[in-house]
Amino acid sequence: MFNIYNFIVSDGDKGSKSQVIGADTPCEIRRDAEIIEKLPNIPTQVELGDKFQQSHDLILLQNPDSLKECDLGASECIRKLEQNQDTEIFADYTGGTKTMSAALVLAAIDCGIPLYLTVAGARENLIKFERGESTQQVDTNFRHV
Repeated sequence: MFNIYNFIVSDGDKGSKSQVIGADTPCEIRRDAEIIEKLPNIPTQVELGDKFQQSHDLILLQNPDSLKECDLGASECIRKLEQNQDTEIFADYTGGTKTMSAALVLAAIDCGIPLYLTVAGARENLIKFERGESTQQVDTNFRHV
């Protein structure tokens, strides 16, 4: 089994694609308006190296608030990954717009793919996650009761 990492991101000037393919340090850790730290793009941070290929592993959404477009993007990504029998698929819906997260959850549940969410121990605000979070599998068995 080998790892393939796909990213579903918003396109455009204010899109999240820069966090995945941006040069130098496009990711920012913020405290309100203050930039605390600047980091390299996500594939660099998690040391994907040549395991991430932009031409194959990046799905761009023009309208990250369109449920139809987000669902099509997530479903396309899953179908592409399912073509390889040696691939175990996981879906992490932590980032993105609410619509992007909802679409990924729906597509993953429809395809029987395990869902993950990055959470902090005790979330103190509804704005953003703070550092020190962990990723946990989400129970989706409630739909099959």
